[in-house]
Amino acid sequence: MASTSSYTEITEEFLVCRVCFGDFKQPKILPCLHTFCQPCLERLLATEPVGKLSCPTCRQDVPLPKNGVQGLKSNFLVGKLHDILQQQPKEKGGTTQQQEGGVPCTVCDEGSNVEFYCVDCAEYLCQSCSNAHRRLKATRSHKVITIQDLQSGQFSTELRASETSKCEEHNELNKFYCDTCHRVICLHCVVTAHKDHQYVEIEKAADRERAKIKGKLATVKTTADLHEKWIEELRAVKGEWPSQVQRTEERIKQRTKTIIEAAKKVEKDRISQLRAMNAAREKQLEITMEAAEMDLASAKSCIQFTDNVLEYGSPAEVISKAGELTGRLEQTSDEKRAEKAELSRTLLDLTFVEQGVSQLFGEIKQVRKQIPYTSEGTQVRSNVAIRVDGARLQHIKTVGKRGSGDGQFDFLSSLAVRREGDIVVADRNNARLQFISKDGSFKKKVDLGFCPLCVVALTNGELLVTGDGHRIHVLDKQGRESRVIQVTGAAEKDKTTKGIAVDNLGRIIVTIGYQVFVLSPSGNVKLKFGDKGQGPQQFSSSLRVTVNSSNQIIISDGGNNNLKIFDPNGRHLFTSVTRGSGPGQL
Repeated sequence: MASTSSYTEITEEFLVCRVCFGDFKQPKILPCLHTFCQPCLERLLATEPVGKLSCPTCRQDVPLPKNGVQGLKSNFLVGKLHDILQQQPKEKGGTTQQQEGGVPCTVCDEGSNVEFYCVDCAEYLCQSCSNAHRRLKATRSHKVITIQDLQSGQFSTELRASETSKCEEHNELNKFYCDTCHRVICLHCVVTAHKDHQYVEIEKAADRERAKIKGKLATVKTTADLHEKWIEELRAVKGEWPSQVQRTEERIKQRTKTIIEAAKKVEKDRISQLRAMNAAREKQLEITMEAAEMDLASAKSCIQFTDNVLEYGSPAEVISKAGELTGRLEQTSDEKRAEKAELSRTLLDLTFVEQGVSQLFGEIKQVRKQIPYTSEGTQVRSNVAIRVDGARLQHIKTVGKRGSGDGQFDFLSSLAVRREGDIVVADRNNARLQFISKDGSFKKKVDLGFCPLCVVALTNGELLVTGDGHRIHVLDKQGRESRVIQVTGAAEKDKTTKGIAVDNLGRIIVTIGYQVFVLSPSGNVKLKFGDKGQGPQQFSSSLRVTVNSSNQIIISDGGNNNLKIFDPNGRHLFTSVTRGSGPGQL
């Protein structure tokens, strides 16, 4: 029997649209099991420039049927939960709604207060109508209960079992489930269209599906527990971090006092480095905790929805939602656990390592801090790809071989993946691009007339290709050259454009020799930085580039064997890894 508090949770979670915060109007259920009003979804869809819909709660993309939002499945369970809540006594100053004003009888027009409920007719009856109900031959066998018994919840199982659906073709009660067609059917269907199929009674099929769903639900509940533990670990790390920053800063200042005046500049540089790390770390933890809390909320929402389907759903409703529930439960139990394991590699502690006299000052180092995410305490090891089940990533297919024919390559210098999933390969020594489909089959090739070094795919379908002097070739969706961007101001005239990336602002970042150029989408040089050497703003002439979600510029310096990270304005943040063969060395 459900408690009053649980009914309040149902109202807040399942009977109120989280967009308009009102009662549902034409409730539509999304594949992620979140429900919204049809008009609210249509308004959201109208605001999307590309006509794509994402869930307002979890941001998951929603594939729309041909007739749009109207074609999404309706959530009939919302109506049932609403009816159940209407049957519950509503406290108001210590008295129920019934005692204060009363609910009118749904059979007569006298306006008498409701005292009984007919299970068979699903009607609320006053005393007079109840007496008449029991006298009439057609209704005297019906089960009539008091409103108090109805509100107590002791007949909820019987009420749910009495709910049935009717066959759309024969208008008879659906009493069976066809395992062959995966649909509920009536007796007429059994002896006609489904006579040679495998079928069972609908109650047995519902019990079978309930058992499967409960198994998946247990896994999701475990996942929710892991999310909670993960958030606790993150809180602990975040709480400890400021004190580590403070202690390290104090050691830096102490060390500074023992060094001659010439070391003052070094002190300033080191503290600036520390504070930059602190800012980046706090932002990382904030983003990570937000994502973890969203995962937890999604898991809890999935659990609550599934619990309500299993508790209040009729057999037909359980069957109709079984596939979606099972899929969502599997997705919720599996999603992002490998990402969290990989993320634990980036949570680092601070330490201050003193150097010899020749180094004058010392430097800040970050020590790896392992936070196990899974209940088994999976450890992240070098050169091991982690999956949710702990298995290694599996090889799927090898595409191509050396040569000059279609689907053959001679020095693959770069790859890019287009929005539709095609793989674009820079086939350097064959002076061309090749387009490979998602299944690995050859689609087409584009001869360039120069040896491509790097290729990047834009969201609008265009491709940017480097390797031809100080030029960037722009190809349209069909692979035809639409324009050429000439990069001006390069110091090394004999070097060509090489590494290339595009950030979230649409800016093009390209390398020429030891310099990095930041261009506007039209190709104008907005920023350039870099010199030859090994300092913070210096590089070798063998550079590749990428960007992260914060538009930070990440440079891979092959000649100096390190990675350097810069802010969007080209200011050096920190240098990662050193030369060597150990962990974290290149």
